Amino acid sequence: MKREKEQWLRIFNGVMFGALILLGFAYCDENSMGAGSENCTSYAKYEFRGKVLGESRQVVPDARILVKHIASPTDGSYGYAVLSDTVYTKENGEYLYQNTITGYQDFRIICEDLTGVYQTDSVDIKMNPKGGNGRYEGKDNREVVFKLKKRAI
Repeated sequence: MKREKEQWLRIFNGVMFGALILLGFAYCDENSMGAGSENCTSYAKYEFRGKVLGESRQVVPDARILVKHIASPTDGSYGYAVLSDTVYTKENGEYLYQNTITGYQDFRIICEDLTGVYQTDSVDIKMNPKGGNGRYEGKDNREVVFKLKKRAI
């Protein structure tokens, strides 16, 4: 009886293990566990900070900063945005974006003046996280200062 029970448990464990694999769950060792390690994917911490200025170097408060995560195709063609986050500048024109994400190292940062006085500007950035261990790829930060031009009336 005990032998049949053990055999049944082994069969059941094998079926459950196979079902979990088919659903996309994988085994992770202790080195890969931590924030952002869902399903053993690698992750990194990114930070963008900077300032938004007008043509005369005056600060632009309440400008919208869109941080788009770009999926880069392997064939060298142009990538497309898969995720987008938004932050706004403070009264002193400064902004800060911080996030821990998986799978993306290419970003497009778009600056929009919500008053309509200035033109929209953007910059593409490729991040290179360093200092990681295991599934944690590390961190990278960049400073991006936007100098917006006035719209033609």
